[in-house]
Amino acid sequence: MVDTRSVLLVALLACTMQVCTAAPTPAPNAEAKPMDFSHVTSHAQADALVKRGELVKIWLFPKRFGGPEVRENVGYVPAGTEVALDFAHDRISGLIDLKAIDRMTVKPEYRGKSKVLKAITYVCHGAPDKPPITISIDIW
Repeated sequence: MVDTRSVLLVALLACTMQVCTAAPTPAPNAEAKPMDFSHVTSHAQADALVKRGELVKIWLFPKRFGGPEVRENVGYVPAGTEVALDFAHDRISGLIDLKAIDRMTVKPEYRGKSKVLKAITYVCHGAPDKPPITISIDIW
């Protein structure tokens, strides 16, 4: 017998999700200044901004999904972005629990030579006859 709740949950989670940008909404009448981290072109600059609390270090392929603790797996995002990342990771965990996916590709995007992620996309794959489930987060 098919568990209809699981089927509905898989159907809902199978939709491609576009998560809003991680930038906070400015107060009314405040002049909005877009985030720009294009000047951060080295790990040393990014690490300095981490110490100041402006950036956060993340694992591109999350450790909770088996991501390795190596320098190539380190990424930098503006502080506050981890909320959107946690949301995406929770959705991916749900798909894994439902056995809807069994592998994932992470596609980081950068602007120019910046070391700060501009966007990150998780492409989740399951059965070969099903399309991949894509979760994208636009960051700055």
